Amino acid sequence: MTTVEEFTQLCRDESDLVSRLVALLEEERDLLLDNQDLRLESVAQSKSQVLDSLARQAALRGQLMRRIGIQDQDSVYIWLADKPEACAAWVQLEDGLGRAQSVNQLNGAVIDQRLAQVEESLNVLRTAASATLGYGRDGQQPDVAAGGRFLGSA
Repeated sequence: MTTVEEFTQLCRDESDLVSRLVALLEEERDLLLDNQDLRLESVAQSKSQVLDSLARQAALRGQLMRRIGIQDQDSVYIWLADKPEACAAWVQLEDGLGRAQSVNQLNGAVIDQRLAQVEESLNVLRTAASATLGYGRDGQQPDVAAGGRFLGSA
């Protein structure tokens, strides 16, 4: 197998893993939007396995790229200039990675929104609990005991 064929195959294999990751991220998004939190754990486990495989695959491609002297974004496109099949595989990989980043950012926004809703609900409950405590000997309402951390700050 030539270096160009090896590069092309490594990019295709990595693209396949990225496609699996995107599918899992989209499933995660759907579960988040449908409030099916209990099913998120299995998706997270699958996602972790795909990410591990993706890291190994990217390392193999990175080793090959270093071996042939590709050090940065500019040099990869210079090297790919006369290799249309390898270029197509590389562009497909970049497109897939962009899609994965977009879906992941959307998922993060959904999670941030849900955390804000939980924090708002906790504040309402704390206020309601405080109102039911009455007054202490000093004529002041006692403070409601709250945890020392904010949700998500572990």
